[in-house]
Amino acid sequence: MSEAAGGTGVGEGGGARPFSPYEFLLAFRYLRSRRKHGGVALIAWISFGGIALAVTGLIAVMSIMNGFRAELFSQLLGFQPHVYVDTREMPADDVDRLLLEIEAMTGVTSADPVISGQVMATSDRYETFLQVLAVRPQDLAEMDVIRSGEDPRSRTGLTHGDLSEFGTGRNGGDVIVLGTGVARRLGVNVGDRVTFLSARAAPSAFGARPQQKAYYVGAILAAGVSTIDDSLAYMPLEQGQLFFVRGDDVDLIQVRLDDAEQAPLYVDPVRAIAGPNAAVYDYTRLDPAFFNALQFERTAMRLILSIVVAIAAMNIISGLVMLVKNKSRDIAILRTMGATQASIMRVFLIVGASIGMAGTLAGLTLGILFVMNIGPIQDFITWTTGAQVWDPSVYYLYRIPAKMDWGEVGFISIFGLVVSLLVTLPPAWRAARLDPVEALRYE
Repeated sequence: MSEAAGGTGVGEGGGARPFSPYEFLLAFRYLRSRRKHGGVALIAWISFGGIALAVTGLIAVMSIMNGFRAELFSQLLGFQPHVYVDTREMPADDVDRLLLEIEAMTGVTSADPVISGQVMATSDRYETFLQVLAVRPQDLAEMDVIRSGEDPRSRTGLTHGDLSEFGTGRNGGDVIVLGTGVARRLGVNVGDRVTFLSARAAPSAFGARPQQKAYYVGAILAAGVSTIDDSLAYMPLEQGQLFFVRGDDVDLIQVRLDDAEQAPLYVDPVRAIAGPNAAVYDYTRLDPAFFNALQFERTAMRLILSIVVAIAAMNIISGLVMLVKNKSRDIAILRTMGATQASIMRVFLIVGASIGMAGTLAGLTLGILFVMNIGPIQDFITWTTGAQVWDPSVYYLYRIPAKMDWGEVGFISIFGLVVSLLVTLPPAWRAARLDPVEALRYE
């Protein structure tokens, strides 16, 4: 008996089982209601379009923000290390051991010894203050920002000169690499001479005196970040130890990882290896306000656009309220024929959920297509407007960056469906509570 009831959509209590075929049949008939029945179909289409456009906008905006964030991190962390180990209190032998142990850690790309110092740089015409990093030649050549220059479309990397002479000669030689902004401020190019003056005194036969030495520009580097390009120079590590009077010591070990996002997780393991004489921190500690602002902006934008999706879903309420009003007689007849309040409520829940689901799926499809074809869309806008809407000389990017985060796509899908279902509840509840006697009294 129960099998027969299940096959006909009838529950064991004599009523229709939840979400039986007849409930779906009624729901889809109501969705196709013509204008003479109150224009419900038109409002359904408006609700569908609003949800679809809102979901499309949410996916597009979040993907572009993710793309900008990824490009910013790529340019910033292409130069900047991910984890820092301050080794100024460690003996040179311990530093060598620590370098080997850090490089052996899973997920570590490189561990580079570095000396950092401030100098005043002068050319034949100008002068400026610089941050100088002394690194091993092979470490500089392997940096992402250097290797990015191998792409002919890239605006980062070595813009002039090369590293063939960097690190060659006695004590590392006298060839340096300047940032593009530094070279511009000093008015120098490859092959020109630049004099460095350090405030750190070096002992001599005539007493302590500031260090001063002339160097030659071997290459000019564009990192794509103005704060780096306008204030940075590289010199060989051996020359840095001599110029800054460090002996065999180094100031930092700069650690680069396969995944920069995991940098905070490496701080404690590296600190355990380094011991109490070394300070360990990740790149987010250098400017916590900046990285916190990026995270806040991402969260705030997701919240604001989610509200837009919720507002678009509100159109479903108006359509269902009209539908309930126009179908009061039908609802009353169904109730007198034995339909339960729960069954009536499910019919209108199916109506609203169908609109929300269709709109969400359409928005997901349009959003994914938009992100995947953002290059041609950018070209089309440039062609139709006749203006360069994206200037690579300003942004250091040839395309508007967009990066799809499938976790966010999943969140958007679930959010759109849940909101569509929630806004359906009030009119569906009203339809279920309708009194058949009152509805048929004036019919």
